[in-house]
Amino acid sequence: MTERPFALLTQDDCPNCERLKRMLAGPLRGAFTDRIEVIHRQSAPDPFAQLVQAHGVQSVPALIHRPSGAVLRRTDGLGEVRQFLGQPGP
Repeated sequence: MTERPFALLTQDDCPNCERLKRMLAGPLRGAFTDRIEVIHRQSAPDPFAQLVQAHGVQSVPALIHRPSGAVLRRTDGLGEVRQFLGQPGP
């Protein structure tokens, strides 16, 4: 399987992580599901730790664009998430 261009770092007991997942499924209608690999701290600790260290992530959720190394740390706004993922606004 080819590596997906985006990684979403998430963990247990993270209300903002759940909110971002709902945003991706709801308002963005799953448009990026096939482009985002969800990496969960508790179920994939090694890949999670590698990405945290490589990109200086200090909190979750975080979206990482693997080809460029760009990180979106503020994931609470639909516009910012949509722009980061490369989808034009309405």
